[in-house]
Amino acid sequence: MIMRLKYKILWIENEEDWVDSIYDQIQEHLSDLGFEFEKKLIAKEEESVNYDEYDLILMDLNLAEQPNGAELIERIRNLNVFTDIVFYSSIEIDILREKGREKNLEGVYYSGRTPEKSFVRKVCQVIDSTIKKVQDLSNLRGLVMAEVSDLDSLMDEIILKYYVDQSLLDEFHHRITKDKENNIKKSLDNDGIDCEKTCKLNWRQFNIDKLLKIIDSSQKVRAINILLERHKKQGTVLYQSPNDKCFVDNYLQDIIHVRNNLAHCSSVIENGKEILKTRKGDLFFDTDKIIDIRKKIREYHELFLKIQEL
Repeated sequence: MIMRLKYKILWIENEEDWVDSIYDQIQEHLSDLGFEFEKKLIAKEEESVNYDEYDLILMDLNLAEQPNGAELIERIRNLNVFTDIVFYSSIEIDILREKGREKNLEGVYYSGRTPEKSFVRKVCQVIDSTIKKVQDLSNLRGLVMAEVSDLDSLMDEIILKYYVDQSLLDEFHHRITKDKENNIKKSLDNDGIDCEKTCKLNWRQFNIDKLLKIIDSSQKVRAINILLERHKKQGTVLYQSPNDKCFVDNYLQDIIHVRNNLAHCSSVIENGKEILKTRKGDLFFDTDKIIDIRKKIREYHELFLKIQEL
């Protein structure tokens, strides 16, 4: 299973106010790991729920209706759903464990309901464990490919929305199409082809729908940058660079280059570690690096949503 950037928790609990009181602590922990917390709260068994689509299930013993928590976990396991479950209650932990043993429950972590800090700590520990299970290079590849594809789709939607404005389309051709034409001319010159004519791409005749089908991700990023510059001139700053680089350079480094390395480079195991072999040297993706990749993808996703909503 490839984990996406939305960490989905099914919370089965009938005291919504209590859930609300500790929600932010779990959300903050997931955010620190580069994930968005997506929660579904139900008070009892619901036939419409697909228990297999969640990364973690939090289950209280005493629910709004029968079955109780232990019985519902048993039913979930009988559906061949083996998602990790935190099973909790205000009763003594040994009594709760006994209720689990009576049902032969597996893949279950037991926790008291109080104090709340202890419960949240247990949930965060289990979250860390579920993430660690899929935090390898293969899963990172899948996550990055899927999430960057989503970013590409968001850029397409933004460009389609804004570039009906002819002045923006003219600016695109003045900067991006012109650079492409210059690169083609330079390539011909380097190949010893005597080309004295001015190179003009037929892109200039295309509407934005047709243009989107032929430009690559780096050109889409430059189109987004034109929008960011225009909004800034109008007094709306949407992007604050974390360094001395511009938006285009940062996106290429943070997203495009990472995607290309993961997509096209092979990996080997050296000294028990999985190493990615690239033309610029070996890359090792430790926990901090993987978290940083997830955070950057989320940051650009949020930026694109802001642009889209203007």
